[in-house]
Amino acid sequence: MAFPVLTEREDLGPPLSRDGEPLTQRLENRVRGFPHGWGYAGEPGTWYIKAVAASLLLPPQEVTGTLDDFGVLQEAFVRWSRSVVEWAAAWSQEQLMDFATDNDPTLYVYTKEGGHLSVSDPRSRTLFVRSTHPLDRGQLIGTLSRASRGDRLPVEHLMLLYAEDAKAGGDLRKAVIDAATAAEVALASYIRDRLKAKPHGLSPEFIDEMIKDVNGIANLYVLCKHLGGEPGVSSKKKVIDQLANVRNRAAHAGESPTVDQATTAIRHAVTIVYALRPLPTN
Repeated sequence: MAFPVLTEREDLGPPLSRDGEPLTQRLENRVRGFPHGWGYAGEPGTWYIKAVAASLLLPPQEVTGTLDDFGVLQEAFVRWSRSVVEWAAAWSQEQLMDFATDNDPTLYVYTKEGGHLSVSDPRSRTLFVRSTHPLDRGQLIGTLSRASRGDRLPVEHLMLLYAEDAKAGGDLRKAVIDAATAAEVALASYIRDRLKAKPHGLSPEFIDEMIKDVNGIANLYVLCKHLGGEPGVSSKKKVIDQLANVRNRAAHAGESPTVDQATTAIRHAVTIVYALRPLPTN
């Protein structure tokens, strides 16, 4: 995979091929037609990459074959792209956005014979400017390698991204529901791992039934603490008043929380998730 290069004009230009030459003009012309071309500058020293070049290790018949072959390639590419975006968003704290409608990947496959495959039209995406953490080299490689082996972002971290997206888009009900779900998953996962380990050594079936009978975030929080977990949020009262109850009113009564309530609920969920189920470093 080859990434864009910084040009003398201080913008991003086409990647170099293996022989050190710029990519073919037809690919450059295609990408220059996209909004922002190969990418654009963010905060000082930060660049948002919109397009990269890659060599696909595919048998020739899978590139020049039937539409069914192209369909298989499309599905695999979209799955891989989504996983890359999820890991990158979690590590960088960038807005994930609604991948299905706002950030569809576009794949162009060029062959020696001159043909190409175009998969899904590029769509515009609203950019929410916020404090982000650019990926380091290890994390960049991690996003690509994890996606390539089918290692998806853990559900609790994905739900945090959904919560932040919903809040940015003004859907505060969904924001607190997703945040609470992330906290529940993290608490239940921690409890499950502790009870599987020695000296407990309980069966997965028994653990699942027990967790099912533990009702709500507050009780999961208490059980987690009893098992030696440190969820980060200082008190059960905060978990109940500022996360569980806010979610319950949103989910069961249809109430929309205030921005402050949603912000606090998400903050508590982030604390719990990162305390109990931290992301790998790369």
